[in-house]
Amino acid sequence: MNKTLWLLFLLLIVPLNLMAFSPEPFEVVEFSILHTSDVHAHLMAFDGPTGNGVGGYARIKKYKDSLEEQGREVVMLSSGDAFQGTYFYRFFQGIPDFEFMSNTGYAAMTLGNHEFDSGQEALAEAASYAKFPLLAANIVFKKIPQLQSRIKPYTIVNAGKSENPVKIAIIGLVPEELKEIVQPMFVSDFDVCDAAVAIRRYLPEIRAQKPDMILLLSHLGWERELELFEEFPEIDGILGGHTHLAIDPPAVVMGDRGHRFMSQPGEWGQHVTRYDIAFYRNSDHKVDVLSAGLVPMNKEKPEDKAMAQTVLKLWQQIEDKVNVVLGTAEVFLNGERDFIRNMETNLGNLVADCFADYTSADIALINGGGIRSSIATGSITVGDCLNVLPFDNYLVKLKMSGASIKRVFEKVAQEIEHAGGFGGFLQVSRGLQVNYSGLLSVKFNGKELVDDQIYTVCTIDFLAAGGNGLAGFTEAVEAESTGKLTGDVFMKHIKAAASVAPVTENRIILRQTVKKVKMPKGTIKSIPTPPRD
Repeated sequence: MNKTLWLLFLLLIVPLNLMAFSPEPFEVVEFSILHTSDVHAHLMAFDGPTGNGVGGYARIKKYKDSLEEQGREVVMLSSGDAFQGTYFYRFFQGIPDFEFMSNTGYAAMTLGNHEFDSGQEALAEAASYAKFPLLAANIVFKKIPQLQSRIKPYTIVNAGKSENPVKIAIIGLVPEELKEIVQPMFVSDFDVCDAAVAIRRYLPEIRAQKPDMILLLSHLGWERELELFEEFPEIDGILGGHTHLAIDPPAVVMGDRGHRFMSQPGEWGQHVTRYDIAFYRNSDHKVDVLSAGLVPMNKEKPEDKAMAQTVLKLWQQIEDKVNVVLGTAEVFLNGERDFIRNMETNLGNLVADCFADYTSADIALINGGGIRSSIATGSITVGDCLNVLPFDNYLVKLKMSGASIKRVFEKVAQEIEHAGGFGGFLQVSRGLQVNYSGLLSVKFNGKELVDDQIYTVCTIDFLAAGGNGLAGFTEAVEAESTGKLTGDVFMKHIKAAASVAPVTENRIILRQTVKKVKMPKGTIKSIPTPPRD
């Protein structure tokens, strides 16, 4: 090849900035990042909103293995909330989740809020089965020695060929409002600090180890992750979770060292976010995102047969317990996250009415974040009910003034504009009407709540303690626990009713607004999507 053709070839394949600033021939290291978050104990394939027979660790593992069989180096990461959401967690307390993730080959995971749902002792027990680092830079544990030693603020993993790998520092972050969204008894004896403070604390220590890239594994939610993305330009990427957003394509921008990126992969393992990365040594331009996007874990994707068999054996241990039929749903009972946390749904009405009936309360209120699943038309099983109300919450009967009840809804009104929905959005029982469309209005049996009048309110212990930041509940002048778990009360209601067909009744009136997901400034639109096969 003559000199002219050779220069033309270089111009076609090599970014000009690499040629201009490399003191010696540059070296390219390519690898892929696969990212999941908010799988919520969906261990096996399930019928979900994106299709039938989707998700499951056996499918995720097979996909990762298939890339490695093609010769790709893969780094597998999770942004937390592996626990809670199906009956698998109720029966097995997260242990098989960590076993499957270990066998899949996860390199690291940050803790989410739901990792604390059964307390720190249960988390410590499950953590002993994780063969990968668990991260939380903004928690200082005090009580459980296993957690103090096991949960690290960051880790460093290698990507690319073993003889000359790319060193990636990964910082883990849990929700800053952790103590507002977990039962207080489980999180009262450790400290949670501001995420930015934690990052600034550990960055000097991390830089001293001279990593090639720095990533955040975050369970903070999209809006906070975006703030950190803009505050810390030295962070190459943020792999996020908590708000369950399916960001496709991921946000990629140009930074001082090349491409920077951030994304969330949705929920329940229905998708995996994939980044194909090129890292350039001996160049000021270090990082290129060659392709990025969500890859659906649908039924066209094969499963790892051995792992699928292991999951099936777990299912067989509980199948007889959860397949007991309690009644019939004449209509689809809508508990989908995008609805239950944002508007009135027929399932929200059914659950709230069930609680009001059980306690003979004037009003029953249940947070949308406490309802975790829908129920399809047809038979309603024990497993369906446990998936709808998986938390071990107890029903509580409160006596509250009208003024305190309105303060609860004022807080909801402040939060409902956030992208991804608000876990504290309240579904309400019959007789109550909440109007958010203008000046907040809360009516009971057609009349505005009277500030100094006392009403009986049924809710769950989590909310009664001010959970989701709804501090108005703590103003109750009297509180009485029923000693009954929400799931048990709901199952009893379904069995007694035999069939249910709830409807929406204009109990909740909303402002007509469109919630937009804000993206980073300078997002590049031309990044290719990875192959979907």
